[in-house]
Amino acid sequence: MGRSQWIAVAGVAVLLLLTYWGCPVRPPEMEEGFARGPLETTGLESLIRAARANLSPASIATLADLESRLEKEPTASERVPILEQLAGEWYRAGQPAISGIYAKKIAEEQNTEEAWSITATTFNICLKKEGTDEKTRQFCASQAEQAYQAAISLDPEDADNRINLALSYTDYPPRDNPMKGILLLRDLEKKYPENPRVYITLGQLAIKTNQLEKAVERLETARRLDPDNPEAICPLARVYESLGKQDEAAILGARCQELVK
Repeated sequence: MGRSQWIAVAGVAVLLLLTYWGCPVRPPEMEEGFARGPLETTGLESLIRAARANLSPASIATLADLESRLEKEPTASERVPILEQLAGEWYRAGQPAISGIYAKKIAEEQNTEEAWSITATTFNICLKKEGTDEKTRQFCASQAEQAYQAAISLDPEDADNRINLALSYTDYPPRDNPMKGILLLRDLEKKYPENPRVYITLGQLAIKTNQLEKAVERLETARRLDPDNPEAICPLARVYESLGKQDEAAILGARCQELVK
């Protein structure tokens, strides 16, 4: 790698560090997420060092160019599109953790529920990515939690971010409370008894743990609340098939095919 390329990579690293250690927005409901701060021991330097070895020369050049442009843009309205491009470049490079850091920077600029939700989703993708090392998973779990808490604080009545937060806990359970995700979903069942997605999520978790009768109960509730939702009907057909209930499986399987066409 030539001297100019190393300089470009160094510039990317420095600016990413500045992005991460900037002044974050911390709505009141985020305090619990920040209490898990020790999980963030990976640090951005380690993420960049690991990612750098897998970047192509073209990616390095693109990232360096975007960073150079970012330095010259003084206003938030001009910065955000470049930050979006940086988040996209890192994501396409297979680095959702670093992409999430840029998404977080956008959320700090905009401070909207949508921006924080996108940030959380990006870190959740990192959390689920196959082959992610343990320290990076800890980092992404903590960042996803904080971002979901920020989104919830901005739109407390939206159930989706609460459901996604609960799912993030099931994907990476807190060490001091491994049942936290399940307990949160049960609380959401009481808070949102007419929300089919709560029951679909509980049904999916029941399938994962081979609690098929419980899965039927949850998915049938979701089906009753939303009769044309393939996310309820398609897995329900498979569960009935696993239980040997071929008539129910055939009817719902046909309905699933109609809905997903």
